[in-house]
Amino acid sequence: MSSIENKNIQNLKADIVILGGGGSGLTAAVAAAEAGVKNIIVLEKSSTPGGNEAISHGIFAAESPSQKRQGIQVSPDMVFQDELKQAGGRVNAKLIRNFINQSGRMLVWLEDKGLKFDHVMTLGGVEAFEGGEKAPRVFHLFEAKLDKDMAIGRKLIETLIEECRKQGIQIFYDTAASKILTDEKGNVQGVLATSQGKEIKISNTSVILATGGFGGNKDMLNKYFPGHGDIFGNSISEVTGDGLVMAEEAGANLDSEIGIILIGPHHYPWARSLNLLLRRPQVMLVNKLGERYFGSSAGGNNALSRQPDKICYALLDSALLKDMIRKREILSDAERAMGDNGTWFDEIEDAFQKENPEGKAKIADSWEEIARYMGASPEVLKASVERYNSFCDKGYDEDFLKDKKYLVPLRTPPYYAILGRQGFDSTLGGILINSNMEVLNKESRIISGLYAAGDNAGGWSSRDYTPKYPGTALAFAVYSGYTAGRNAAKYLSERKSYKT
Repeated sequence: MSSIENKNIQNLKADIVILGGGGSGLTAAVAAAEAGVKNIIVLEKSSTPGGNEAISHGIFAAESPSQKRQGIQVSPDMVFQDELKQAGGRVNAKLIRNFINQSGRMLVWLEDKGLKFDHVMTLGGVEAFEGGEKAPRVFHLFEAKLDKDMAIGRKLIETLIEECRKQGIQIFYDTAASKILTDEKGNVQGVLATSQGKEIKISNTSVILATGGFGGNKDMLNKYFPGHGDIFGNSISEVTGDGLVMAEEAGANLDSEIGIILIGPHHYPWARSLNLLLRRPQVMLVNKLGERYFGSSAGGNNALSRQPDKICYALLDSALLKDMIRKREILSDAERAMGDNGTWFDEIEDAFQKENPEGKAKIADSWEEIARYMGASPEVLKASVERYNSFCDKGYDEDFLKDKKYLVPLRTPPYYAILGRQGFDSTLGGILINSNMEVLNKESRIISGLYAAGDNAGGWSSRDYTPKYPGTALAFAVYSGYTAGRNAAKYLSERKSYKT
């Protein structure tokens, strides 16, 4: 499929127009077509489909076919309770309950289309959360690989595009929606869009908003998450919050609970070994002031976002580094995949030598020199290290209760520091919906014919994404797209029955 010819599209008609050709939008299109809708148009503002879903590495599910095949037990009830606890009740409980209960069935739906999720893993460490709580195996992949070239999202998008082709769904690329048209009662009547500088009007009965979040919009990031506009982001640049703007103009109520998937700490993508090393539980984490702020990187994404400049430093000494290289112990499925079964250990020393003159890491014979590199007070850093070493000697972390088996004193020079940066994957939510994905207005009434899915849909995630269940954003994109597509098809059927 290619960009549409403007001469043919200045006035079009459709039953459903879907704004956004990512995972939720394409799923919605296929689901609506399977429910009997014949005339479906997808508008995608970029020249290629996929959105952020195309770079997703894995997908969450509870009671999936793969888990059942492998005897992995993950209770939807447990996940639901965890999610409500994490959110502090500031979510749509019915929406979350339905999503989690249907997550395994969504993978059945995808496997029926030829996708097979044969590898299920934990994304965190063996003990991924403070207090020794182990992460469940919910992260589904096609193979035991986690590098960017094996991102499952790309194959998922290719599969959905092929399904769209089979169903006769029209996808218009390089076409950006600009306005949702409504009648005097607020019901959906059509969509305005632009393609190659020319305006297009599409008359239709239902619109599904699936344009993604606003990870590519620095102003919106700083509005909702102050200070996050300039941090490292994985979100594609085209995701700029268009859906939220159009929804609000159409009378939708915006959610006060907008979430963000914080990730990190990250070093730099070209230094795989240092990225993995700074996430190891044995290192000591400090902020740029030289103060400890958390026990380890596992589960510490949100803690890092509150530190000065949203950066940290992982500290270790030569004895700890040599011990890790000698043992070559793999601590998690994710480390095994990203570190190619431990080959990353062979790259560590070269990486330090390369990053040291670049200022992205430091090797020094004293903590005073490390402090000067960080811009911290030597007295503060030295006191932090001495206090940490005392905890290691006692086997008890009085400050953050770090697992004692990872408490290793740092006393043998040279010393090492690795710069860690806060990052994010995408933003989540913004448009208030009910459990049918129907958009609600400011009086909490349904805007007839308007639905939201994926990162546009609010109420399923609190401000802080739950790291215990990775892949949830992609799973919700599929579930919400499927639900929106089916319910939009039902809405059309009921309108036609009413008219006749």
